[in-house]
Amino acid sequence: MTAAAKPFPVRRLSRWSLPVGVLILGAILLREATDLPLTQAYAGIGPGFFVLAIGLVLTALGLALSYQVMRGAIFEPEETEGADIGRPMSWTGFLTAAAGVFLPIGLIGHAGFPLGGAVAYAFITRAYGSRKPLADVLIGFAVASITWFAFTRLGVQLGGFFPPGGF
Repeated sequence: MTAAAKPFPVRRLSRWSLPVGVLILGAILLREATDLPLTQAYAGIGPGFFVLAIGLVLTALGLALSYQVMRGAIFEPEETEGADIGRPMSWTGFLTAAAGVFLPIGLIGHAGFPLGGAVAYAFITRAYGSRKPLADVLIGFAVASITWFAFTRLGVQLGGFFPPGGF
């Protein structure tokens, strides 16, 4: 291999970032699964089961990706993904989506699950380019309301439907 053909260490390091990142996420989930119950008397399986299962899948995926990198695979966006590498990141879209993820955390306890879900849906759809905020809020409210009723019937507590109104 000539000097021009050798990959830069930074390029080699970036090839390992995906498998190492997936392995780290898998390890974190496996660690957290040890603190959660794997079974529960009323449902049979507990929350730790799902965390353990996802952690195992991520770890296996990280090992498979590591094997591919060792064999020389390079992970780059494909043309069909629609990724334009030369285009800068949209910070407005990113921050709008982040608001859609984090705002409901504070809203659910005070305004209720359906309103928190409606806000989340509206922000996320706005981040992806929607220009119909009223329709987005109504769709988000409908989906979150159906979700709230379905989980409440299963015995899962998602907070109040509309705490200010006493529901």
